[in-house]
Amino acid sequence: MVGKGDEIVVDVDELNSEGKGVSRIEGGFVVFSAGTLPGDKALVKITKKKSAYAEAQLVNLLSHSNQRISPECMHFGVCGGCKVQNLDYESQIKFKTGIVKNAIQRIGGFNFPDIPEALRSPEIFFYRNKMEFSFSDDVWREDPGDKSHRGFALGLHVPGFHSKIVNIEKCHLQSSVSNFILELTREFFHRKNISCYSTKTHEGFLRFLVIRETKRTGQLMINIITHDYDEEIMNEYRSHLLTNVKEIDTIVNSITRRKAQVAFAEESHVLHGSGSMTEKLRSSSGKEYVFDISPNSFFQTNIFQCEKLFDTAVGFAEITKDDNVLDLYCGTGAISFFLSEKAGSVTGVELVEDSVNDARKNAEHNGINNCTFTASDIKVYLESTEGQKDFSVVVLDPPRSGLHPKICEILSDAKFRKIIYVSCNPHTQARDLQLICAKGNYEIERVQPVDMFPHTIHVENVVSLSKV
Repeated sequence: MVGKGDEIVVDVDELNSEGKGVSRIEGGFVVFSAGTLPGDKALVKITKKKSAYAEAQLVNLLSHSNQRISPECMHFGVCGGCKVQNLDYESQIKFKTGIVKNAIQRIGGFNFPDIPEALRSPEIFFYRNKMEFSFSDDVWREDPGDKSHRGFALGLHVPGFHSKIVNIEKCHLQSSVSNFILELTREFFHRKNISCYSTKTHEGFLRFLVIRETKRTGQLMINIITHDYDEEIMNEYRSHLLTNVKEIDTIVNSITRRKAQVAFAEESHVLHGSGSMTEKLRSSSGKEYVFDISPNSFFQTNIFQCEKLFDTAVGFAEITKDDNVLDLYCGTGAISFFLSEKAGSVTGVELVEDSVNDARKNAEHNGINNCTFTASDIKVYLESTEGQKDFSVVVLDPPRSGLHPKICEILSDAKFRKIIYVSCNPHTQARDLQLICAKGNYEIERVQPVDMFPHTIHVENVVSLSKV
């Protein structure tokens, strides 16, 4: 039996949901190895040993999988963003479909084999409309001899490290303009000797750079997030950007003094333009919806795939004008608008009041009069008299953590004709589906994975439950 520090040869069979290679040695003992792909034969070193499995690091590839390709990104393997960029795209689709199948069958305990392949993204590079880059005084150096930008980084997190940031030179998830702005911003503040916020001391000025680009309207927003407001340095930065990047529509300086490393601000100063932007989503019917996007707004980052996601949810719901639909975790109203084309009425419920206000404004702007929006905790709403109204279909799109157990219990006894569950985390989704179906009142009808984020280990999934 293997022990920590041993080097062994493995044949990799598959990937787990974290993107690590899975191998089985004598006695069916499982070894997880980072950096390996299905079909690889590899020499790996055991770094952690448990009773049922071991974790290992790659020492040497002895033979390459035919699914392995050369990654486009120079930062692959260091940046935590695109963990499977070295896997050909067809194999990525099979991998992500497998994540959903394993979750439904193993975590949920459902005997549901008819899971179609994940819907492919039309673009697999430069598809994101938003990127968040972090400033840090804790620089990750891919080359130990590199002494540039000492104590100053602007880029993405290194997996396994709380504060280490790799200085990204070129990211293949957003456009060349975005990459130019990233480098321009890094050089400007480094030359000015402006301090980066430290997660250890909670001191420093620079925190995040958020770049947003709309795909259909061609607008560009720069949001520089800092710990305080410095009018002089921000005016210099604005002038520097506008001199070098003619495509910019608006620049915002947002302020957050929270210790949490989250790119969400309490106040903002508009340095150029309107401080917001607009984007369009198009349903399968061809109807377009216009959305206002402010610096703090949530908006799907791959709009062409999110249209497929929403169309799938609407199709699964099989609604008519006789249906009153409840849209829980509705955000700024995007799914509600798609549902409104076919439903008699849609009621959207969302905890975040700013999102509800945006949803109401977006509905008015798009001339939608059969949608109403309410700010409420979802569990509280479902327990109220409002939540007991005559809704025939409910659509859920919760955060990655999934549903509160009480919400699952309420749904398990509900009278909805259909429950449509949209999720960005198939594991918590499967857990929740098991609870909702536990009493035998609902059963899985259809499943459809959607690849929203090529080259990452993430996959969205839509499940429809029908009343038994």
